[in-house]
Amino acid sequence: MKALSIVSVLALILAACSDGAESTSASTNLAEERPVAGAKLADVIADERRNENRARDEWRHPLETLSFFGIEPDMTIVEVLPGNGGWYSQILTPFTAEQGRMIGVTYPESLWVQMFSTWNEDNHERFGADISQMGRYMSIEGIESAQPIVGYPIDDVPDEENGQADAIVFFRAMHHLFRFEEPLVDSALSEMFDLLAPGGVVGVVQHRAPEDADAEFTNGNNGYLKQSDVVAAFERAGFVLEETSEINANPNDPVDGVVWRLPPTTTDNPDTRAIGESDRMTLRFRKPT
Repeated sequence: MKALSIVSVLALILAACSDGAESTSASTNLAEERPVAGAKLADVIADERRNENRARDEWRHPLETLSFFGIEPDMTIVEVLPGNGGWYSQILTPFTAEQGRMIGVTYPESLWVQMFSTWNEDNHERFGADISQMGRYMSIEGIESAQPIVGYPIDDVPDEENGQADAIVFFRAMHHLFRFEEPLVDSALSEMFDLLAPGGVVGVVQHRAPEDADAEFTNGNNGYLKQSDVVAAFERAGFVLEETSEINANPNDPVDGVVWRLPPTTTDNPDTRAIGESDRMTLRFRKPT
């Protein structure tokens, strides 16, 4: 893919964002096993403030996904690349507002500049890249969080936050970390390892390429990554893969082009609209105690 077309495609997907173990059938019933947290999570997902986002629940399975990760309302939760008014922030912010805390982590300036030929103040706002405004980006009308929402670059979190997070979630945010001549993935995950408390959880949902796909196709430029490459990166950082799930799998995705050819980025093509959103891995890692 030519560099210019990659840049234009990235603009589309980031606008939309602002939006070892085996899966078990029990993973979709975790909310039932945690009746208090599960009921509160279900209520937040059903809230009318999510009406504009609800159509994507069919593909994103928020109740099943967050239950699989073991997300609780009293946790300090780090959302990676939440964007401005992000899709999952609309769930996580009200879910944690009374008892927990939200931290937004985004890419450093150096990565944004590589991703876009034109990177300016308007783009900072559009993609939720100004860490000083993270509280506003992740806020929900009518919801007041007990603790302030703060933001940090993924490769430069203050030392005083080390060990403070109970959970870190990556929703379709990994592929850009693998891109370019000096990939950011290892330094970013090392920083996230320090931020997470011992025993803390990391949840990952990421566009998935077949394991036999060509390495050039799965270098992040097309949005798809091999599951083995993602697992290897987390293991290099010290995390342990605890369980995988097929909650967000889509076997109808042929994985034959850039991921942004599919909904929700592209909706005017009847062929790709019939496929639905991408095939996605869902992984749960743990920081050893």
